[in-house]
Amino acid sequence: MKNKVAIVYSDYYKDVTNGLLDGFNNSIDASFVCDEFKVSGSWEIIYKINSLLDEYDKFIAIGVIVKGETDHYEFLSSSIANQLLNITTLKNVYISNCVLNVLNIEQAAQRAGSENNKGSESAQALNNLFIT
Repeated sequence: MKNKVAIVYSDYYKDVTNGLLDGFNNSIDASFVCDEFKVSGSWEIIYKINSLLDEYDKFIAIGVIVKGETDHYEFLSSSIANQLLNITTLKNVYISNCVLNVLNIEQAAQRAGSENNKGSESAQALNNLFIT
């Protein structure tokens, strides 16, 4: 399990998610074995990570939450961040949180492009922590 990483991603905003996945895959050290698991929305990332805890101790959570006209954005963003933190601390696993919380899809696209790619930053965090 030493260098296995589970990439759990929501494909609700496929174009953005694909950019984040590309950034991650282009930046992760070759010694990692990365397995991808697709879920329908960012909320489902929590369940999927929980279901994989016996097989992995390193995860990357990739998703996009865009603010709409209701308070749903705030509740979802906060709940997901809190649950990722809870899993990390209670189960002693590493989760790189790459769930974007943005005001509009343009902001998400900027964070998934060739510059300032948050997927790439997540890979760098894993590289820095676990590759000596």
